[in-house]
Amino acid sequence: MSEYTGNLDKIDTVLFDFDGTLVKISINFAEMKRRVLLLGEEYGVSPGQDLYVLESVEDIFISLMRSDEFVASAFKCQAEEVIVNIEMEAAENSIMFPGADNVLKELKNRGIKTAIVTRNCKKAVVRASEMAGFIYDLLLTRDDVQKVKPDPVHLLDALNLLNSNPKRAIMVGDQPMDIIAGKKAGMKTAAVLTVRPKDDFMDISPDIIFDDVSGILDVI
Repeated sequence: MSEYTGNLDKIDTVLFDFDGTLVKISINFAEMKRRVLLLGEEYGVSPGQDLYVLESVEDIFISLMRSDEFVASAFKCQAEEVIVNIEMEAAENSIMFPGADNVLKELKNRGIKTAIVTRNCKKAVVRASEMAGFIYDLLLTRDDVQKVKPDPVHLLDALNLLNSNPKRAIMVGDQPMDIIAGKKAGMKTAAVLTVRPKDDFMDISPDIIFDDVSGILDVI
């Protein structure tokens, strides 16, 4: 399924989210956040409950930095270890969405530049990508950038490295934050319904909606 009445003929760059878009990685985010919050409590800091895991780590880190830089750095190292261990375990059991490898290969054959932009750690993404046999021009994980999605800087960094114009690029992802980031970056956006239902994207109005990433080949 795809829904779009515009023109994507001029698109020369596609940015993909990773987990939930190209592969299914069963990361236990609830457990990850629970461990991070428990670690924060050990350091005497409790972040807001409505934050994502990475934002929770940063919130605790900033609070600790106000009094002790060494303690703050120690916390961040421990928190990162907790997160990476969970991500790596999940990566080993990741499952590629059917046809995702062919999508990346076919886009390359058509001369379309591709990048993966993800909040996951580099080590886990590289491992899962190798298992899936993915071919792409650029990978930008949270380890490679100063700011991650939904901040558009994550996407703009990728476009700059690819020497691509946002107006000729499209962001493809399974989460509303992917669409929000893409719009803020001045890109076209595509939502894939591999994780969330269509209704979850109605308020943010992606330019196009696919059942999965293979739909991109029908419009570019």
